[in-house]
Amino acid sequence: MIAAALLGLAIDSATVCIRDARSRAPVLDAQAIDSAGNIRLLAAACTSVPVGELLLRRIGYHPQRLNVLPSSITLVVYLVSSTNRPQRLDAQVVRGVRDAADMRVEASVARTVGTLTVGAAQSMGIGTVSGLLSALPYAAPRSARGETGFSLRGARREGVAITLDGLPLNDPATGIADVADLPLIMLGSATVALGSDPLGVGPGATGGVLALHSAPRRALSLRRGAFGQQSIEGAWRAIASSRVVSASAGYRHANNDFAFDNDAGAIEPNARVREHRVNNDDRRAVAAVGVAGGRMQSLLLVSTLARGMVGPANVRTYDADRSYTTRMLMRTQAAVGPMAVVAGVRGFALTYRDPTRPALNANSRAIAADLELRGAMRALAWRMGGGADRVQGSSGLDQSRGRAFAALAQSFTHDRQALQLGARIDAVGTLGAVPSFSAVAQRRVMGETFGTSRIDIGARVAQAVRVPTLYDLYFSAPQRLLVRTLRPERVSIDAEINSSATVRTSIGDLAVQTGVVARDTRDAIIWFPGNFGWSPANVGIERLRGAEGRMSVERAGGALSAWVTAYHTDLVTGALRIPTPYVARFAGGGQAIARAGQSTVSAVLRATGSRPFTAGPRNPAFELPGTTLLDIAVSHRVTARLLPHAPSPRIDALIALSLENATGVSWQSVRGFPSPGRAWAVNITLSPAAHP
Repeated sequence: MIAAALLGLAIDSATVCIRDARSRAPVLDAQAIDSAGNIRLLAAACTSVPVGELLLRRIGYHPQRLNVLPSSITLVVYLVSSTNRPQRLDAQVVRGVRDAADMRVEASVARTVGTLTVGAAQSMGIGTVSGLLSALPYAAPRSARGETGFSLRGARREGVAITLDGLPLNDPATGIADVADLPLIMLGSATVALGSDPLGVGPGATGGVLALHSAPRRALSLRRGAFGQQSIEGAWRAIASSRVVSASAGYRHANNDFAFDNDAGAIEPNARVREHRVNNDDRRAVAAVGVAGGRMQSLLLVSTLARGMVGPANVRTYDADRSYTTRMLMRTQAAVGPMAVVAGVRGFALTYRDPTRPALNANSRAIAADLELRGAMRALAWRMGGGADRVQGSSGLDQSRGRAFAALAQSFTHDRQALQLGARIDAVGTLGAVPSFSAVAQRRVMGETFGTSRIDIGARVAQAVRVPTLYDLYFSAPQRLLVRTLRPERVSIDAEINSSATVRTSIGDLAVQTGVVARDTRDAIIWFPGNFGWSPANVGIERLRGAEGRMSVERAGGALSAWVTAYHTDLVTGALRIPTPYVARFAGGGQAIARAGQSTVSAVLRATGSRPFTAGPRNPAFELPGTTLLDIAVSHRVTARLLPHAPSPRIDALIALSLENATGVSWQSVRGFPSPGRAWAVNITLSPAAHP
């Protein structure tokens, strides 16, 4: 009581900080339900709540009961993801501090390296999901012909599993998730985890996982920027019959018709021809509806996209082409006795139009359905399920196949040590059964529970598989010249040794992460640049060896972080050894954020070394040059009443001005597809103000 009074806290309340049990990242927009059934939404990671019994719920997590005692000052509660077995994680009481980090050891298959909340991203002038991904550590964005994807640990876009509240977003036809379809306003955070994750995600996660989490809220966002960029996004939530109902929608348009230098279009050697991108626009509309209750959670998301399908800069014959895409995602998770039942459906439709060559017009449709059961027997967690995929196309394509899997995981903990062992077996179509396993060990070598400093070391070894998508086997448009039968891509070994340290210093909380990684992939599925067979091929083996590091310093007035990777990758087929296309030997980035009152100034730096772009021995003539991109932004938050001279709700307005690629670097994410230079944007986000 005395400590509470000294801190200025009411003795009939306590501060509750909610975190993800796996990543230790803050969890936003959880529900707190008291004994009378009243529901309160906890919009912040740490919130003052009244004393008494509470039930904490959050979509994508198991509910957790909490007893807030009058003597409590700060309670740190860890919610377990619904993808893991339920377990009892008692709240930790911390006296005399506003926040604390749990120091227990917990093993994880994929190594979480960074989380960025949408609130922090918006204060940095980020107004799109594409911008959110570009600010994440270790992420290497890759885009061509309007799609936005990204690479982790040198993997191709198909080798990164992207989930939304646990639902896979990767298209059943292409294996790629175009995250640009999602409205930023519906999300609460994005988390990057490096390494193969056979247990948590299954096939497809050969390079890592991007986990997106939704966050029901009430907000409106308006954005205007260079190259005709305009967008409006809105989100709404309400409580009905002890359930939180949320809805969000967005519309975005950009013409993206920028000027660029076409060095291959010149007649004179080393000359450049100034040209202009045309028909490079995109128009996206998306709507999502979610319902979260104590025993069931559901999400429906539908998006449409119309865009120009311009080809490489030197192939202007496709400049008039258009594509129209519709995506649908639906997921329901329910607690049935001691089990969790998860059902999902993903749909994908593509219409391709070539006005100059109508014979190339095409339509394709794909659908994937999944059903999964999860549970635990004592300390043994289990998962099993199955599904089916089907793709149809106007060129006679009609392919379908079934899927099934089973997985077991066992965790052992003792004092400062943890060990997690798991195995999984997948059966897909006629490709047979493919087993995979994982083993993770972690040890705390320094630091006590609720101490200010700690050092952990760990080791991880895992396998993974990426089954050829139906798009790999049969290209969805009729330009294909050659169709090959592909074998599954098999990560035979993905191993790493890592360490993490956190030290509280006079300048702030210092965190350092390091890792050394080795990965061997048999039958790697590679789309070789310059391969005009329009079909990928299996390569004997792909090797990756490298090191990774990240450092961050956080304090009340701002934060500073930096990351770096050094990878050596090559493809081996017989006696031939060539570098993996588009994987840089060195890459890095960083962020600097400074806050003063309600204002924030930020800078995001991304540096990439030279990248080979063709199938052949390493040669500077066949490499994209290294680039350094700098984004800067300034934002300011104001709070005012909606009507100045009358009683009305208070509104928070976050106004952000950003300058992307501030130095105007001309660069290419993929060979032949130029990117715009310097771009500006103004973003305004309106939301109800918190009660004083």
